[in-house]
Amino acid sequence: MKRIYKILFTFLLPAVVACNPSLPGESVAVDKVPAIYPEYADVTVPCNIAPLVFGIKEEGKSFVTKLSGGGKEFVVGGKEVSLPIAEWRELLDAGKGGCVSVEVYAKGDGGWLRFAPFEIKVSADSIDPYISYRLIPPSYVAYEDLRICQRNLSTFEESVIYCNRLVPAEPEGQCINCHAYKNYKTDNMQFHMRQHMGGTIFIHDGEVKKLNLKTDSTISAGVYPSFNPKYDIVAYSVNNTGQVFHTKNSNKVEVQDKASDVIVYNPAKETVAHVANSPDDLEVFPCWSADGRTIYYGSAHMERLDTSINWEGELVMRYKDIKYDILSREWNPETGEFGAVDTLFKATALGKSATFPRVSPCGRYMLFALAEYGCFHIWHKDADLYALDLRTKEYWPLERANSPFAESYHAWSSDGKWILFASRRDDTNYSRLYIARMNADGTAEKAFLLPQESAEFYDFFDRSYNVPEFMIEPVKFTPQEFAEVAKGESVNVKYSSNIK
Repeated sequence: MKRIYKILFTFLLPAVVACNPSLPGESVAVDKVPAIYPEYADVTVPCNIAPLVFGIKEEGKSFVTKLSGGGKEFVVGGKEVSLPIAEWRELLDAGKGGCVSVEVYAKGDGGWLRFAPFEIKVSADSIDPYISYRLIPPSYVAYEDLRICQRNLSTFEESVIYCNRLVPAEPEGQCINCHAYKNYKTDNMQFHMRQHMGGTIFIHDGEVKKLNLKTDSTISAGVYPSFNPKYDIVAYSVNNTGQVFHTKNSNKVEVQDKASDVIVYNPAKETVAHVANSPDDLEVFPCWSADGRTIYYGSAHMERLDTSINWEGELVMRYKDIKYDILSREWNPETGEFGAVDTLFKATALGKSATFPRVSPCGRYMLFALAEYGCFHIWHKDADLYALDLRTKEYWPLERANSPFAESYHAWSSDGKWILFASRRDDTNYSRLYIARMNADGTAEKAFLLPQESAEFYDFFDRSYNVPEFMIEPVKFTPQEFAEVAKGESVNVKYSSNIK
């Protein structure tokens, strides 16, 4: 019996020590910050963010990490640094408005090394409690398992909003995309289903229905949406798109508009009307101003140069010529009429292409993605995020948030103090979600990767995140309830010459 106790004690002792780590008594200072992943050194985080779990990418037999701030201190053992949510919350509360200091110790053959400490700045401002996003395999053509999910940013809790596996499988499959909300709430929201059982799932004042937004006068059903923040209308681009795969270009795929216009939908009357439909322009990615009286969108002017091939073939050949400016039109809510077209940002004068305008809730700044050509910048390695002051028309890159790889699909938090965007900086193949603090002057702090419960989560996660959106509440309908609506008939909208 004594031998059994001795064996048990031998096995249990390392576990007890690991659960109660202590700092080494002696160590040698190393004049460098330790390599970690995700890279959370010198980032600014909201005071209600989930624990920043990271792995230490240094050689060593044992590791101990001290996290301290505002008089609180926690010591974590092991190569993965992770605090329970309750202790992490204590640390953030103590360090709010200041920072959390992180000091890593690694034990090698020669004893303990003490790396230079780094800081995680803790903003006194919180962040919206929820985000949502689509998860998609990077397969380009296969989408047997797509889902739109929502995530609690204070925890690691994730739930499914809708999954295409909830409807009967058909040979052509069902694509789901483009979820959007009005004023960050979920009682007015939408997402699209394509192909099998296609339609737009639309919630209007808490009532859900399935819409067919295609009319005889429009190119397609609604594609990229934008809810007007002040009035009961929704803008969409209508698009005829296609994919072209490169053989030599470092950008793997080009998503092109073959034709696109901008429309507005009136849910009370179930009608749509055109905003922009020039035959020689590709018009995409609408966005409303904060006061709801101006609409912005990307526009590329393209005229036929070679009539020996069809239009689609010419677009494929001239893909680098397709460059978008950001245009604007004022809207009169009393008459429903749109004013003259104005060029807000002439990217073509720079030899560039600007897309995906998104206006801050305060109405002061616009974010957009800028790259050499095209409109689908999440596939363009040179794509960066830019801010534009809507008062002065000055613009600048978000230098600390950008990377040498693609950034796009950006969204503002409800208070305008945080942005969320997709980036391919980690491995160039998968798009991951990053959060950055936005300052009052329109500049951004260093972006940080969406925290997960394991430091190795992204090493094995084989889905890309796209179209991230902030929410101040979760979606109230279940995936099964959405699936029942998806199986039903669509409400056909009507075309009107005026949205009023």
